[in-house]
Amino acid sequence: MLQVEESGDRRGPAVVLLHGIGTAGWMWWHQVAALGDHHCLAVDLPGHGRSSAVPWVSLDDTAAQVAELMRRRTATARAHVVGLSLGGQVALSLLERWADVAERVVVSGVTAQPWGPRVLVEAQLRLTAAMLRSPRAVDAQARAYGLPPAQRDALAESLRVMSPATYRRIGREVSRYRLPPALASVPTPTLVLAGGDESELVRRAVADVAAVLPAGEGRIAPGLGHGWNVEAPDLFDATVRAWISGAPLPARLLPVGGR
Repeated sequence: MLQVEESGDRRGPAVVLLHGIGTAGWMWWHQVAALGDHHCLAVDLPGHGRSSAVPWVSLDDTAAQVAELMRRRTATARAHVVGLSLGGQVALSLLERWADVAERVVVSGVTAQPWGPRVLVEAQLRLTAAMLRSPRAVDAQARAYGLPPAQRDALAESLRVMSPATYRRIGREVSRYRLPPALASVPTPTLVLAGGDESELVRRAVADVAAVLPAGEGRIAPGLGHGWNVEAPDLFDATVRAWISGAPLPARLLPVGGR
């Protein structure tokens, strides 16, 4: 069973937070503080954090577990969903198969097509997985996510409990992901985001995903990286709050794609 940290006002709207690879629910510490008037559920995905004993099977299997958690742990059996990186890919799988549990969705830092030649991707995954727990790798990922020193220890622990095999398994699946045609019939309002300093593959996915979804919108956060929920938490928090409440999005965000 997936582990989840609940916080905020359980009488408020529910928000499920899905983290990136190699981290855990702790990576949302800014957001759960900013959304204290909501019922926040920061999930530890399979193979991660306190859910490290839960095997990673696939994006679809993970989305099914998240959907079941939402049915059990929220007052209405539905929730808003916010996913970054791997969490965003899980959110897209949730939309594909279990959209009935999602109110409004925010995804950031996702990809919509394969990363490149499989042999090269596999070599990179093996190299990264082998170095996963080294201090140098921890420091590199901490910088990539923009983590302050206080959260570096949490990251080191997250990487310690995550097996290299799980990292490779997840990386293989995400690196081969293609947008499923079924998303074209999903009416859930979905905001697709990326930092302006992210890779071209991630930035291109903003327009691609937003264009497929009937109620999709795309925005770029200029000058920011992959972990901009930490790098620019006030902007990220304001974006999430605006989207899930139906209010205008922050003017700093640049519109991209959509229908």
